[in-house]
Amino acid sequence: MKHQHASNGKTLPDIKKMLIIRADGIGDMLNATPAIALLRQNYPSAEITVLARPLNAPVLHGNPDVDRVLIFDKRGKHRGLKGNLKFFHSIRLEKFDLVVVLHTATIPNFIAYISGAQHRLGRYQKGFRSTLTHRWHGKYRKGETHEVDRNLELVKLICEGEGKRKPFFKLMPDESADAEALLKSWKICNGKFLIGMHPGGSSFDKRWPEKNYAELADKLANRYDADILLLRGPDEAELTDKICEAMQGHAIVYGPKTIRELGAMLAQCDLVVCNDSGPMHLAAALDVPTVAVFGPTDYVAWRPMSENATIVRRDMPCWPCNAHKCKIGWECTKKLPVEMVWDATSMSLEARTK
Repeated sequence: MKHQHASNGKTLPDIKKMLIIRADGIGDMLNATPAIALLRQNYPSAEITVLARPLNAPVLHGNPDVDRVLIFDKRGKHRGLKGNLKFFHSIRLEKFDLVVVLHTATIPNFIAYISGAQHRLGRYQKGFRSTLTHRWHGKYRKGETHEVDRNLELVKLICEGEGKRKPFFKLMPDESADAEALLKSWKICNGKFLIGMHPGGSSFDKRWPEKNYAELADKLANRYDADILLLRGPDEAELTDKICEAMQGHAIVYGPKTIRELGAMLAQCDLVVCNDSGPMHLAAALDVPTVAVFGPTDYVAWRPMSENATIVRRDMPCWPCNAHKCKIGWECTKKLPVEMVWDATSMSLEARTK
């Protein structure tokens, strides 16, 4: 098998159909959009298809750099060996010229290989890495490089130009109008600050304690006469219930039905307080002022890519770490003082005039 190693700034010839693989999280997809934009810039006549999963596919709705989205639903209709094989066969029938593996994992590398594409770009990591024709060799140390830059660095093996470091997420006019109408139905349209809080996160180690959110919500309501909107994911009712129980004051609790609706609700807020999570990246892509609580995650790689975002973290001697094997109970997140988050939120609100 012949392996080509494109030099930096060398575009590939005759690329009519391109597949980009990013079948993981919401933040992963948002932080991939600058790389997708650079690919579009370099291959303007190619049909660009993105392979996503049900969770992160909605992020791409309205993205001008993407022609099609293919959804790999490995827990649904593509479940099991039979479902997998059927999906892989459909990829092969597409006859892509180029596959770009932004999601570094064994299955995406395998999909690139069985696609039959002449050009297959990815990182020289995980299984089937030797089947890539264009490879990025190297490893990123924690605390050095943002995910946006990692993705741009990879596609620059076959692209010219620097690209823009701004994630893309576009709301449709009707989505914004529906969110406004919902707030009006709750009588939230009275000129007061609207503080959105999203206390969820993909794993326990990322979640700031509920009692801390409750204390912060009360302080913000009392000091700024702010309305508090608690937003939750599908399985997070218990989280928001605990916050409401611990609060002295009142909060409106809402569970958006889709990622698109969540984005529209976040965009209505004057400030969003959240953990390191998909909603954090949504708020940042929409340039909503955001205060994000970080625990053991690599904050340099995953901080919200927005000038309106502030991260709050407790510096620990054990960082960078393996969060899932923490021996001290994730003190970085669980013992992060309310005062630190309060300082960041109050500074953000003081900087704004209503």
